[in-house]
Amino acid sequence: MAPSILAMTAFSLILYCTSVDAETTDSSAPQPPPGAPEYQAPSRFTDGQNMALTIEKLTRGFDPPRPLLIWAIGSSFTHFQGNGDQLIAAIGQRFPHGPPIIYKMMMASSAPDGLTRGYARHLVIPDQPDVVLIYNFGSPQDLEKFIVELRTHTTADIIVPTLHWCQKHKHVWPDPEAAMQHQDPSAMRAVCARHNVEFVENRRDLTQYMIDHDLEIGDLLADTVHQSPYAVKMINQNIVRHFHLPKHPAYDPRSQERRIEIEEPSEKVSRSNDWQPGSSGRTMVSASKLAIYAPSLDIARRSWIEVSFTGTRIDLIGWRNPKGGSVRVLIDGIPGDEVQSFYTSFVEPDLNNTVYPEHALTDFRRIIYDRCPYGIGLGNNLIGQMWTITMTSDTGDYEITGSRTGVDGRGNAFKPFTSESGQIRIEPELWRLATTNRTGDRFTFEVYRATKGQIDFAGPAERFCMRVAQNLPNGPHTLRLETRGDGDVRIDAFDVFEPPHKPAR
Repeated sequence: MAPSILAMTAFSLILYCTSVDAETTDSSAPQPPPGAPEYQAPSRFTDGQNMALTIEKLTRGFDPPRPLLIWAIGSSFTHFQGNGDQLIAAIGQRFPHGPPIIYKMMMASSAPDGLTRGYARHLVIPDQPDVVLIYNFGSPQDLEKFIVELRTHTTADIIVPTLHWCQKHKHVWPDPEAAMQHQDPSAMRAVCARHNVEFVENRRDLTQYMIDHDLEIGDLLADTVHQSPYAVKMINQNIVRHFHLPKHPAYDPRSQERRIEIEEPSEKVSRSNDWQPGSSGRTMVSASKLAIYAPSLDIARRSWIEVSFTGTRIDLIGWRNPKGGSVRVLIDGIPGDEVQSFYTSFVEPDLNNTVYPEHALTDFRRIIYDRCPYGIGLGNNLIGQMWTITMTSDTGDYEITGSRTGVDGRGNAFKPFTSESGQIRIEPELWRLATTNRTGDRFTFEVYRATKGQIDFAGPAERFCMRVAQNLPNGPHTLRLETRGDGDVRIDAFDVFEPPHKPAR
């Protein structure tokens, strides 16, 4: 399937590609450099050690069925790797009976890990992917911050390959371990080891192939910096070999994602005694109509079910039917639509923001559309609403306004900022090229709730999975569902997600 464009700016792009049939891909595959043979990615016994959840999903699929979601995020290096069709086809060859795969990608030109961490916060983490691919450049310190943010808020397996060779790396050729402008492979390897991230020895393997066949750096480049089509194929081969079940996985998948069945009460599940087994065997049904006939007794005697879990997210697996009812959601005793759990959307620069086309040939960064905060932090007393940042000077000063809160403070792009209400935090390190923002430039984003207040079971007959709550503090919680007496409620199970990192206190 061809990629679908979700959004595009002058120098940033987000797209996705769905599963591709290997037999239908373009027959004019890229060819190796003249005189060199086809590349064969070497395998290592450690391949896939940190991919246990992904391999289990590719092997067993999902219940109910859904695609495996891969998010790739980075700079033009990520963009040059393509729309994911090669990677999807290669994974499909390894797991021919696996689920469909969706590949989403967000890139921003020349944006290192230190900036794209903001995109991960607003696009990747709310999407709760199965795999995150980081093929990008940046300091080891920024890479670690990026990984920690993902590890704290998702259960996704993370893959980090080292980069291909660029012309500006000639001064350290052919040492694959040499630190240079774009990366420090040794430090990257150590960061990945600390956080159980799948590290791909991409540069090391490309280097060996190049030395073995007398190739120069330019032989695998499309320009002075970006990988050639054949290098893209090689890199994808190096990545896909890690979609592999090793003898000794680094973790137990159930330590991060697990299912709680509800057909029998347990220490994790309790319920009122009016739930009955459904026809499917493991389904429990509450068909109480008490609220209709005795509204005054609704609160005291409505059907309920409680689930104790540890993690940041819980999903419900249940059944819809034309006579389905609804349930009220409470999390730790608080109505779901009042819980302080929110996400922030992509920060959107206004199309009328200042640009400098006269500088396009000498400094393309001055016309980049996304000269803006890449990441917004959330504080306390949150209210779901739209926010606008308006530049009030040419030297980084701004005012922030909420659609419900109103004017909530003034700050400067080069200094840490917390709004007067405590809701919004802005980090200078996540603001791109604030020196080029001018008076009147505007940026908008939305703060929206990550929990449900009610779940409806009415609709065409089907089995469904719904995220009830996510982005909760990573710890113990209780989910309580109370029927409203307006129809059947049929529940099979709950899926719990516990990211491997907990935020520092």
